[in-house]
Amino acid sequence: MSPSLDHGKVEEDEIVLPSFDPSKAMRGVFAHRQGEQPEDERRVVEFWESRGFAVESLEQSRDLRSRQPDLRLSFDGQPFAFCEVKTIWRHTTHISILHEDRPVEERVELSDLPAEERLSADIVTAIRQLNYANSDHALKNFVVLVNRDPESSPALLNKLFAKQPPTSRRSLQARRESWTVDAIQDFRRNVDLCFWVDGLSGFSVTGYFLGNPTFQKQVEKMVGIEDEKLIVLDPAA
Repeated sequence: MSPSLDHGKVEEDEIVLPSFDPSKAMRGVFAHRQGEQPEDERRVVEFWESRGFAVESLEQSRDLRSRQPDLRLSFDGQPFAFCEVKTIWRHTTHISILHEDRPVEERVELSDLPAEERLSADIVTAIRQLNYANSDHALKNFVVLVNRDPESSPALLNKLFAKQPPTSRRSLQARRESWTVDAIQDFRRNVDLCFWVDGLSGFSVTGYFLGNPTFQKQVEKMVGIEDEKLIVLDPAA
């Protein structure tokens, strides 16, 4: 039965919505997860500028829901790369609980996810942002991981890069794990260079993960990579 055009009568299959009560609109729970530290991004900007790059901060990257990576790099006046900065740490979430009859309740919660899942989430988010801005890979893709998590390490990142999807994908958990592995392999295919920065004791690059071996000579010249810190990744699955 099609809805009636006669506003004076309601057909059987029409839905009558209750009137909106604005007094109930302020109830609920809102969560805001803290992302990378602005100081880390500032230090990364200084790193690139000291090597002759012009750096453009993408304003939308200040929004945690933004699809854009943090920075766009140019060299000799030409667009060269996108760069995403991630602070690796136990993310805090600011919780606001709104009540009708008392003030807003505020609290901060610390992530209880294991280190492998925390690092995986940052890797997956980084490649999503780079793919959005650089879908045809016309520019290079760089990721800088600033580690402030004692439970994370370059060895853990290497372990994630080597992870294989589960043989069976019947359960929801297996499908989720398979999707994460696929996204990490996409990271390996499309990120030309990933920096691991020790943010726990200073701010120094302790590892370079090269996903694009044809880029090695150029990146060694432009970035000044120390050979003992360079890890050339095998082609992604």
